Amino acid sequence: MIAKNLEEIGNILFQQEKYDDALNFYQQALTIFEENCPTDHIEIANCLQEIALVWNSKADYDRAIEYFERCLCIRETSLSLDDPVITDTLLKLSLIQEKGNHRELSLAYEINYCLMHIKFRPLDQITIGDSFSRIGQHYEHLNELKLAIDYYKRALSVFQDYLPEWHERRINMELNIERLSKETTI
Repeated sequence: MIAKNLEEIGNILFQQEKYDDALNFYQQALTIFEENCPTDHIEIANCLQEIALVWNSKADYDRAIEYFERCLCIRETSLSLDDPVITDTLLKLSLIQEKGNHRELSLAYEINYCLMHIKFRPLDQITIGDSFSRIGQHYEHLNELKLAIDYYKRALSVFQDYLPEWHERRINMELNIERLSKETTI
């Protein structure tokens, strides 16, 4: 109960953008959780995520990644693989790895995120299309233009099935494919 209260105070401070104070309360909560719960307890994972979010807000991406990776390990051990919390954690890791300029690692997390969505949430097609688009962006930044085009085409295929033709996502994918197709033929 004390740890949860400390975590709640941390949440309030985080919302007020008092990151150092929030971090202090989250660390206290984490210490109590680690002393009183099994190492794979979900409350530990949740507290690790809160700490990771603080580090992300402070633009210390390496520390944010460290805490998110610990969080992910616990969640993969404690939860069913089809739990949406796991895919959400993978997406957060991908986005933070990208902010930290770790493109290859970001790509790996994004691919895992996408594969888990395809396997466990196949009806969530727009989200899968968005993931294909982000994978294409990663490949484009890594100068793997043919792979980028392939994933942009996958995203476009999803968007054509589920979005109107005037939708920004469809138009962006069409423009990306056209632009990269010209670059690869030069």
